[in-house]
Amino acid sequence: MDRQTYQKIYSSLHNFGDVFRLSEEHTRPAGMLATVLNQKVVKMTRFKHRKVYSREKELFLRWKQGRSILELAEYTYFPPALMASLILKNCDLSRKSINWLFKHLDCIENRRLRKEVRKALEADYFFSPRAHEMQCKKGEMGEEIIRKWLDDRKISYCTEAEIRAQGDGKTPDFVLSDPIPIEDHMVRWIESKALFGDDFEHKHYAKKQFREYADIFGEGMVVYWYGYLEDLNSEDEGYLIKDHSFFGEYKEQTDELFNYLVYWESLAKKEEKREKTI
Repeated sequence: MDRQTYQKIYSSLHNFGDVFRLSEEHTRPAGMLATVLNQKVVKMTRFKHRKVYSREKELFLRWKQGRSILELAEYTYFPPALMASLILKNCDLSRKSINWLFKHLDCIENRRLRKEVRKALEADYFFSPRAHEMQCKKGEMGEEIIRKWLDDRKISYCTEAEIRAQGDGKTPDFVLSDPIPIEDHMVRWIESKALFGDDFEHKHYAKKQFREYADIFGEGMVVYWYGYLEDLNSEDEGYLIKDHSFFGEYKEQTDELFNYLVYWESLAKKEEKREKTI
């Protein structure tokens, strides 16, 4: 994606309603824009986290006075799941206990708290346990497409899990037994990222992973499944960057990957509509 289009989309993305509108306006897949929105919210929350927690006593008091967790989340522009965690923390619960309760909501004894935490987690597409599960699932789906691509070409490889089992440290998702030619590179490793390759994400992973992989294994390929900024620097650093279009023969699988998060949003809207009619 060219930088001008990206900046226009990024500045206009605030919630899932914007995803579908901007998808039509810019003829971009909704799954791509949902991923950009996800990364935007996560990035903004990192910067906002300390400021919100500096007000935790005030926010807890507001909750005790009758404000709901969702209302407090909206009031502070803070993700509902994290606001629920803040309230539970001020109920003298440990981080471990909170994480457990998020997965066992019926074990929250206070009826009001149980109801509000449930609604908060259902409303949070970015930080809830369900959101985390979906991100993991997206990662698995991307790796499965690469695995099929390699298997169909009878390209021998080792997975990250297999290499780690041998006691080696940080490794890419796939290390090829023999290099394969892709464009002007002899690719020896492939890393799958269920992300949009923006400046922030790429700088983070280039420093944390990609450069090290290139130093250890040689030239490689990074796959940003949801697209990337077309002017990202990579070739001088020893790896190619590709997206879903490189795997065009697996359109059914890539469509499923793109629609996964969007399907959740559509399902959530149906559930919300059903609740209002009850």
